[in-house]
Amino acid sequence: MILAIDFGNTRVKIGVFHQQKMVYHAAYDKFTLADAKQIFYLFADIEKCIISTVVDVAASIDKFIQSKTELIYLTSTTKLPIKNKYKTPNTLGKDRLAVSCGAIQLFGKKNILVINCGTCITYDFINSKKEYLGGSISLGLEMRFKALHHFTQKLPLILKNEIHQLIGNDTESSIITGVVNGTIAEINGIINNYEKKYLSLQVVITGGDADFLAKHFKNCIFAPHLTLIGLHSIINHS
Repeated sequence: MILAIDFGNTRVKIGVFHQQKMVYHAAYDKFTLADAKQIFYLFADIEKCIISTVVDVAASIDKFIQSKTELIYLTSTTKLPIKNKYKTPNTLGKDRLAVSCGAIQLFGKKNILVINCGTCITYDFINSKKEYLGGSISLGLEMRFKALHHFTQKLPLILKNEIHQLIGNDTESSIITGVVNGTIAEINGIINNYEKKYLSLQVVITGGDADFLAKHFKNCIFAPHLTLIGLHSIINHS
């Protein structure tokens, strides 16, 4: 069995794989040593663990996992199932690498645009030659709501919400329609630009806000565990 762990900016996601199938997954607002011990209690035959992280992993968790199994951290020098052509590979977010590898694992040799809707919204492009070319980074939904509140004196902090109107008729609905419809318009615009440049484009959407946003886009595939699938493909390739 393989354990994949993604330490993100907001949440920690884990997946346990048996052969090519993910048999268990969970997400944590805070991942503790007790959580790590529980995973190894449930799955005592974990042979390897791969970690992708954008934050510091607690020394106690690192030490415990290393005592139980072989531990690999995803870095810019890790062997990948794709060719990384990013100009500065050491600055590329490990989550962006992982979702790109996950997309190739699921969809093979296609032109693929991965849209990861999390704390940030990232756009990552892998061509049909399995070459990662790069992409772009934008603000996620929560960050947009917080920015409006933080950088103004009077605008309240609003949580994401489903909208049923284009024109806001009070401050709260104006913020919601501005942030949500603005994000949808941004994503649709970027998809359209990629579709004009690349034929047979497969668009894949993932991340914590993907289920909230995915229904607004045509011809997109929702892949909720793409980062974990990518980590699994990387450890199998290394």
